[in-house]
Amino acid sequence: MLIRTGVNQVFNIFINLQRAVNSNNMIRYYSEVRSITLKSFGNMGSHVRGSFFGNLKLSKKFLLMYIFGVILPLIITDVFLIRSIYDTELRNQFYYRENAIASYSNYFDNLLKNDAAMASAFDLNKTLNSFINKLYESPYDYYYHYSTTIENSFFTTLADYNRDRIVIYSDNRTMLNGNYFHPLSEAANEVWFRKYMESGANEAFYAYYDFEPVMKSFDQKRFIYVRRMTSTKTAVDKIVTIEHKNWRINEDLSEIRVDCAMVVCCGDYIIYSNKYQNIDYQTLLEKADKDPYVTVKEYPMYGNTLTFYAFTEDLTITTVMSNNIPIIFLLLIVTLIIPMLLMRLLEHSITRRISILGKAFGEGDNDIFQPINEIKGSDEISALMHNYNRIVGINNELTNTIYKDKLREQENDIARKNAELLALQSQINPHFLFNALESIRMHSILKGENETAEMVQKLAVMQRQNVEWHDDAVTIDEEEEFIEAYLQLQSYRFGDRISFDIDISEDCKKVLIPKLTLVTFVENACVHGIESKSSQGWIFVRVYKSGDHLTIEVEDTGDGMDEEEVNVLQERMNNVTIDTIKKAKHVGILNACLRIKMMFQDQARFAIESEKGIGMSVIITIPSELITASE
Repeated sequence: MLIRTGVNQVFNIFINLQRAVNSNNMIRYYSEVRSITLKSFGNMGSHVRGSFFGNLKLSKKFLLMYIFGVILPLIITDVFLIRSIYDTELRNQFYYRENAIASYSNYFDNLLKNDAAMASAFDLNKTLNSFINKLYESPYDYYYHYSTTIENSFFTTLADYNRDRIVIYSDNRTMLNGNYFHPLSEAANEVWFRKYMESGANEAFYAYYDFEPVMKSFDQKRFIYVRRMTSTKTAVDKIVTIEHKNWRINEDLSEIRVDCAMVVCCGDYIIYSNKYQNIDYQTLLEKADKDPYVTVKEYPMYGNTLTFYAFTEDLTITTVMSNNIPIIFLLLIVTLIIPMLLMRLLEHSITRRISILGKAFGEGDNDIFQPINEIKGSDEISALMHNYNRIVGINNELTNTIYKDKLREQENDIARKNAELLALQSQINPHFLFNALESIRMHSILKGENETAEMVQKLAVMQRQNVEWHDDAVTIDEEEEFIEAYLQLQSYRFGDRISFDIDISEDCKKVLIPKLTLVTFVENACVHGIESKSSQGWIFVRVYKSGDHLTIEVEDTGDGMDEEEVNVLQERMNNVTIDTIKKAKHVGILNACLRIKMMFQDQARFAIESEKGIGMSVIITIPSELITASE
């Protein structure tokens, strides 16, 4: 808003200036242009400088905007997002533990259900019950019934289904001890039997470590299902047991895919652990009590209880981030890096162009506001820069119109007067006049006085032009007369050694140039080019228009100059000043160059082409828009 107000103020100033131009009051307004313009733009910040933010540079303001408008909100957002990821990970771990416990509990539930179904099938099998209840007269009698009844029935198929141990204990003393059938007295010292009898339950399961099993062929790690056979009312007491090999249980549980550490306990006995090897029950309780990432569940089954412990790894922010590196990386890019890059580009786009604009205003100390050469973009700042260039154009145009042109005119007048004085001084004893007089003298001695009058007439023409300074400008057509007069005089001196050709286009003859400038270049070509040459020499003068320039060429076929001399002379001709002429010993060529440059607003250019022993050519180019033709 402040920038727009400042621009409007400057526009109002230049509208007034334009009105002043139309009403011929430019001088009065020009003196106010610079101070008012800078003051208007300076006032744009006066409303802000009194505050803290008004004293901060744009880069620091953008830094504050980065911190409080971008970085802090994004950090807070990212913290909440990471916290959300952390909570999600906690919930996932909880689900992992719940699912693992459910899978393990289903395994044991199915295992015991299969055992119960099998034991129930044994209990309901009448043939099997008749075999166990029968009192046998001899071992042979028992073996006969065993072979015909048991081995030929489904019992062996069921007994070998899981390759586990199935034993039926009974108090039938007539049965032989071995294989699937054992006397009940044999189980009296078993741990499971004592617990089973104490519980009074019909069916149960037990898991424990038996340090001294009664039957040495049994595993010390015991997992056993027990059921009393009560379907038939007889005097024989019968108990069926299904015992699972512990390695088979571990093998089955290890095939269940879970994402946590699992421990299965029956009472204080650890049945299975997938990660914590050789852990004891007390250590397990302490770990479960301290670990926040644990789920413990108890499942009562068949008169006993299985306890499942599910542990997941300690969850920290570092763990969460390491587990979600792609998500965190994408989060940082989308919420932090990309916004910061965009803000950096935005800052660069604004501050860079404002710096360019401020630098342009600062360069106004040299009396001319400098325009901005390259403007990029199409936003408000670009529009401001375009408006600034428009203001600069108006300001500089007024400056040139009111001040610069007048100053240049005064400088040209002073320079012209100084040049005229120097020319007058140089004309008191011009060397080419002495050369002409010497030619007349020599010619008069050698040939008498018949041609003396003509030579004196030529000299008179030149002398008359030398002394007439009421008007410094002549047409090229008039300058041609001076050149011809001078070259005719020289031809009397050199005879056949000098020839000349003057070629001036018709459209160039009325063009005004400073008096005695071209003849000065011709005189230089004659004296320094032809005079020192014993053979015949030529001098060519050409004037023509080429493109948007007027071209003047003065060429001689004299001795020429080497490259170093050419470079020195050309530099002096193009950069000649009044001070240079005052310090120079020979002012003829430099005087002519200075007068030509002054007449054509310092836009005339001088070039020299020369080759030692071949000749030299001086080329003068003047922009066509600066030339003036005589009426």
